[in-house]
Amino acid sequence: ISEFCAHLSSAEPVTEVLRLAGTGQFTETVPVLDDQGHLTPTEVERELEVDVALRWDTGYDTILRSFVNVIATPKGGTHVTGFERALVRTLNEQLRATRTLRAGDESVLKEDVLEGLTAVISVRVPEPQFEGQTKEVLGTPAASRIVAEVVGGELRAFLEGRVRGSKQQAKAVLEKVANAAKTRIAAREHRENQRRKSALASSALPAKL
Repeated sequence: ISEFCAHLSSAEPVTEVLRLAGTGQFTETVPVLDDQGHLTPTEVERELEVDVALRWDTGYDTILRSFVNVIATPKGGTHVTGFERALVRTLNEQLRATRTLRAGDESVLKEDVLEGLTAVISVRVPEPQFEGQTKEVLGTPAASRIVAEVVGGELRAFLEGRVRGSKQQAKAVLEKVANAAKTRIAAREHRENQRRKSALASSALPAKL
């Protein structure tokens, strides 16, 4: 998936392709055949494997590809939700810790974090729950929590410089995300000012009154 991620990303890279991997356990209630041939709801221990390849580049596009047991999930699902949530939370924490964002600054949003990001999210889980007949959306609830835990922990280690050779890249990512947030806020303020000006202009009284 590292090669696939590099292939999908076309702009100038800000980081190398990062691999974030780990596993998590969860329990699931499933119908199991008992000795009498009846389906009985039984709690089963499951393990979910997470493997993510991602890279930030200098572009503005976001490219996300997600898979469950090597089956493409083009409409995402709980694994993608967990991934995005972990990215936003971890980057906000690190931006505050490094004082790239000051106390009064707004937190970065998902759109800031995803700008210029290419990611391939792959999970392996026994008997995944899909939403709908086309199996394009993963519905297993535990996937969101486990993916968020794995991605959050691994990404934190990278951003804190605990991964060899990551300090400069981590700094570049934090600056890129912070700049994306500043640009978004400046654009919003500009729109609000324009709206205010046009509202004042349209409400002006005729000169003779």
